[in-house]
Amino acid sequence: SEQSEQSEQSEQSEQSEQSEQSEQSEQSESNVVRPLQIHFGENAITHEQLYWEPTNTAKFMNTNTGIIGTMGTGKTQFTKSLITQLMQNQSSNVNSASIGMLIFDYKSDYVDDEFVEINAVKRHKLYKLPYNPLSLFGDTPMLPVHTARGFSDTMAKAFGLGVKQQATLRKLVLDAYEHAGIDKADSSTWQLPAPTIKDIWNLFEATDPSIDSLYAALESLNELEIFESDNSQCSSLYDLLDGVLVVELAGYPPQVQNLVVALTLDLFYSQMQKKGKPQVQGDYRQITKMILVDEADNFMSQDFPSLRKVLKEGREYGVGVVLSTQDITHFKTGENNYSAYILTWVIHRVAQISNGDIKAIFNVDDKSEQEHLMETVRKLDKHYSLYIDGHKKLVKMKDKAFWELCQQLEVS
Repeated sequence: SEQSEQSEQSEQSEQSEQSEQSEQSEQSESNVVRPLQIHFGENAITHEQLYWEPTNTAKFMNTNTGIIGTMGTGKTQFTKSLITQLMQNQSSNVNSASIGMLIFDYKSDYVDDEFVEINAVKRHKLYKLPYNPLSLFGDTPMLPVHTARGFSDTMAKAFGLGVKQQATLRKLVLDAYEHAGIDKADSSTWQLPAPTIKDIWNLFEATDPSIDSLYAALESLNELEIFESDNSQCSSLYDLLDGVLVVELAGYPPQVQNLVVALTLDLFYSQMQKKGKPQVQGDYRQITKMILVDEADNFMSQDFPSLRKVLKEGREYGVGVVLSTQDITHFKTGENNYSAYILTWVIHRVAQISNGDIKAIFNVDDKSEQEHLMETVRKLDKHYSLYIDGHKKLVKMKDKAFWELCQQLEVS
């Protein structure tokens, strides 16, 4: 009888231990951080499925991505698929954090019904954009002076302003801050509502200005009412980026388009730094925001400093940039080599390509191999690309196109 009781107690103890081990195992499995996977496509030869893991720093040190291809190669279909999957798979982000996606749309490629519906897209035309490029974010000493300088530098690049015009504009902005009760040296006043473009224009008009490049630049912003003039209707750009936000640039002059992108990125950069670092769990870094500049060639050629700064520093803040353009040569300008900040490449068919481009992106020195790659790029079929991952591994890929993804979503 004693032996029977001991046997029963032993069995119960074993069952209890097994139950505890099972619970611990389940808990440890639930605590395992898994990568956020984006299905890029499949190896065109072996049919192995290829995934981009933007949160996995062991495989991708940054999420900056270059997507290249001439019209009709499937570049936009691929990019739409990437964005849609990011939104669909946010639960796999570190701590299931939501991702904000900012799209600068030069050709109205991201406002069709299907893409808008699937991704619950918020659309903003260039009219009363609900954020203020003169808002103050951060605790840098003399912050209003830095903001005024950044604003005048960006306006100068977009409209070709001279040194004297830049100085005039800087003074206008600082005067506007003063009129709003904001003291450049007193950080306690920086929380007051910032002046708007309308306020800058009103001060400018009061000086009885001559009609020159500065006049044309400020008049364009004011007359078109691109930015909201009522500060109470403005929000933090970072707060607005909840889900997918498309800024529609089509139909405006290139100067205005590029200026809006540059001013928005200036504001984004200051808010990114203010927001602080993302959460990290082991090898996995949280994504907070992603930016897509579509048909970015014209914008990149202007060498606005904000793009380089976000590309270079965004990784620390969980921010990635996707640059989509028609030519590899667009990534290198007189002042910048944007390709130096990009690890992931998806290259569709392009007409113009040189040995230098091949060497920079594919990390290939051998001349015969360069020639072979150039020939491959020129002959790629639609929806096929050369995919280079974070370790510079090169694969010929059949893309996961947006229309294919839509079919899968309908079935599921």
